[in-house]
Amino acid sequence: MKRIFALVVVVVMLSACDDIDGNLVGVQGRDTFYPDILGPGKVPYGMIYVPAGSYASGDDEEDIMGLHSTRKRTVSVQAFYMDASEISNNEYRQFVDWVRDSIAREKLYRRQSADDAEQWVNVPDDFFKEPYRSLISQGSDVQGANTPFEPFLTGDGAEELDKAYLYLTGYDGIKTNFDWQKAGLEKAPKKITRKDIDLTLNPMEVSNIFYAYSKAGKSSDMKADAPKDFDKKLLEVNGGRIENRKFFTLNWEVPIDYTDPETALLLSDMYLGEQEKFFNNNQIDTRLLFYDYFWIDFKEAAKRGKIQTADVDARNSYNYLDEKLDVNHRRDPLSKDFKNNGLHRSTLNVDGTQVMYDSTIYNDPNLFDPATYSSVPKDENGLPQIEGGILINPGQDLDLGYTNTKGQHNAIRGHTDRSRFIIKERIHVYPDTMCWVRDFTYSFSEPMTQNYFWHTAYDNYPVVGVTWTQAKAFSVWRTQLYHSWLLSNGDLFVNDFRLPTETEWERGARGDLDQSPYPWGGPYIRNYNGCFLANFKPMRGRYFEDGGFHTVKVYSYNPNAFGLYCMAGNVAEWCSSAYEKSASEFTHDMNSDNQYDAKDGDHPIKKRKVIRGGSWKDIGFYLMNSSRTFEYQDTAKCYIGFRNVMTHLGRGGKDLEAENGEEIQSDIQLK
Repeated sequence: MKRIFALVVVVVMLSACDDIDGNLVGVQGRDTFYPDILGPGKVPYGMIYVPAGSYASGDDEEDIMGLHSTRKRTVSVQAFYMDASEISNNEYRQFVDWVRDSIAREKLYRRQSADDAEQWVNVPDDFFKEPYRSLISQGSDVQGANTPFEPFLTGDGAEELDKAYLYLTGYDGIKTNFDWQKAGLEKAPKKITRKDIDLTLNPMEVSNIFYAYSKAGKSSDMKADAPKDFDKKLLEVNGGRIENRKFFTLNWEVPIDYTDPETALLLSDMYLGEQEKFFNNNQIDTRLLFYDYFWIDFKEAAKRGKIQTADVDARNSYNYLDEKLDVNHRRDPLSKDFKNNGLHRSTLNVDGTQVMYDSTIYNDPNLFDPATYSSVPKDENGLPQIEGGILINPGQDLDLGYTNTKGQHNAIRGHTDRSRFIIKERIHVYPDTMCWVRDFTYSFSEPMTQNYFWHTAYDNYPVVGVTWTQAKAFSVWRTQLYHSWLLSNGDLFVNDFRLPTETEWERGARGDLDQSPYPWGGPYIRNYNGCFLANFKPMRGRYFEDGGFHTVKVYSYNPNAFGLYCMAGNVAEWCSSAYEKSASEFTHDMNSDNQYDAKDGDHPIKKRKVIRGGSWKDIGFYLMNSSRTFEYQDTAKCYIGFRNVMTHLGRGGKDLEAENGEEIQSDIQLK
């Protein structure tokens, strides 16, 4: 027994003398990231690793066309992954079908009831009931709520919100009545204790939600199939399917049987009408396939404007220990009274102080200017019945710094409202199949228009008729699809899919073969057997000399040194970069790029996007690595497609194995 006791004492003493304790060792317990090309779930299927490196961009020989748009210079590019081939018709069709099925699931969820409606969504395990929903959605109040130095003090509504949290979690010290509306709630419950709070809805409450379309609807509409224990009062409190849709995600496990008579009836408005049918075929109306997505305007968010602070010396007005603080000291964020002072940056504006926004995102009557919308019809909630609205100067900068007792300010900046940098966009996803006829006058292209996108014969051919904005939307959708899968497997998120920058595209096309005019090297377009090495227009009127006619399959011809197919010919490819003839004169030599988000009212020259690689209808000049041209972002052509890239996480050297495994002091060894 004494031996055991002595052993325990020794173990305790050794653990107490651990040399890690008290030292900077970083956060422990984090998973190690393995950037293997074939790693489980780390790299998307069908992509190729392009290591970081430098290369000589621009013309590899004399500028015979006299374009002066590709000056020779050396640039460096971060490591990235690139699709081995162009996006095919079948791959893009997955996107189109996903949009179609998501619209169908939404309609079925709204139009069916009870278990039939519930099967189309996922109900969260912890489905909070009021007042938790309202409190959770409050978030932080950067316009003057709690700060690290001011717990439970100052700020518009901050004290009431703090008391609400304490009250709802059973803290007995809060006995006074307080303003629940300032805390974000319509009214306070009469009597409530912690033991009375049920964090989740019980089965009967969930049943009430799915039997009712909306709490505003008549209960008599559902009495025919409603359960015996249906409670109208629960419906008024919890709401129906519409009120709770924002808490649910669509369930993709249940397939949709479009041939089922009941399903066909409920989805009848997704099909072409009788007058538009051809040969009486029941076809989905592709004009209804819109995709709503979001992207973050990082360049706008990175800008900084002026900061207005109270003209008060913080050394005389701020005291850490005094509870009766002067709320006008310089540490306070800008109050609501200063929102229209004109001293803050406000881009995308209407008159310098107002910004258009989507009213489907912001649902707060206080965000509307009463004078502007006094004559606009209101809905039952008092909100204007319009597609968009006006948000008063949401772009002002926020002072996140602090003036110390000596009067020094640490000058940290933020934004009062980050939501204005989250851009909502809606795009029609179906490719323009009429481009085959539109692009070539006096040419018979009707068979390609009728069959190219939908027929299985063309599944592995590159998708065409896709605008730059549609390609961008596809990239967002692909990112969501991949990240959702990673999350379900317990993996970390990775970088987003996107269109390649012009510099990344050229880096991938060259395949580490500097001074080579073509992806395969060169200097010729034929191999030693006299065969053409890409799908293009090799001779006047002889489109089939290279083995293709229009497009060919995406894995045709030989890959370049990186393993990328058809980097020259087949279809030209969209890049994310805005086209500027002199871009090589002013862009940085590190990850060179030129981005511009064109607005609808911009001059067409601002809507030009870079396309690279040449296509099946182009002459050999456009197959060269350095050749650059453009097309307008809102146009769709039968000779333009795209492929995605993803930025690599890590150093990105040629030897990925050096970056794998447990962290070491250095993954670069000098010899």
